[in-house]
Amino acid sequence: MTTMGATDAAAPPREGLITGDAVLLDLRPAPFPVRMISAIIDGVLQLLLFFGAVIGLVWVASRLEIDQGYIAAALVLISVLVFVGYPLLSELLLRGRSVGRLVMGTRVVRDDGGPVHARQSLLRAVMAMFEIWSTSGALAVTCSLLDRRSRRVGDLLAGTMVIQERMRDLVPQRHEMPEQLHTWATGADVGRLPLTLLQDIRGFLPRAEQMNPASRHQLSRELLQRTLPHVAPAPPPGTDPETFLRAVLSERSRRDEERLQRARARHDELSAEVRAVPFAS
Repeated sequence: MTTMGATDAAAPPREGLITGDAVLLDLRPAPFPVRMISAIIDGVLQLLLFFGAVIGLVWVASRLEIDQGYIAAALVLISVLVFVGYPLLSELLLRGRSVGRLVMGTRVVRDDGGPVHARQSLLRAVMAMFEIWSTSGALAVTCSLLDRRSRRVGDLLAGTMVIQERMRDLVPQRHEMPEQLHTWATGADVGRLPLTLLQDIRGFLPRAEQMNPASRHQLSRELLQRTLPHVAPAPPPGTDPETFLRAVLSERSRRDEERLQRARARHDELSAEVRAVPFAS
């Protein structure tokens, strides 16, 4: 188990978006593997629709002896409807989702967090013909891997991104105060942690044992450095980062619970006084 060192580079703050109304949006870009699975689901569905429509066209043409020119025009129309119409209508009717995105819990939004417009969905669908179907997905995969938000070329041109809106909820877990830090925590000034930092710590601790040791070590130290500015004094030298994080969560939770209990007791006291006021003489 690693121990706390003297200094470490502070972790970069989580990327957020501030709208014109000064509202901070915490947009979580969909990870690349999630986008890949979603694209595969939609791609398989599109191919099934395409080949089903082609088989139906061939059957009708053989029965009615349709001219070859009409058949070629019908094939072009089927291709446009399946490979452009399907993603366009899906995003418009399902508010940025498709069948694949419904399965994976993702959604297409504008870069400012708003819903996509028809022209943006159309541009994404047209670009998908080139970067996904014409290149077997090579161009889209390369761009998604290079972009920090996993955006493909169509997203960059349309000003859109795919966000993860459905995430697995972790079972709430109450962290007990480590015995070796009980004395320190009692006299320490543990300030309120930023919401994003609090969420990161609560998401890290329950799954720390399942993580790669190197990643676990790096992430625990990054969270430690982000938490230290909100705590005074620092924990004793040699304290394990994960032990420190558990102690901070436990002490912060205890103090918040005491504050809420005092506020509830004061509210009950005031309510009792109001009910006891002699409104009638």
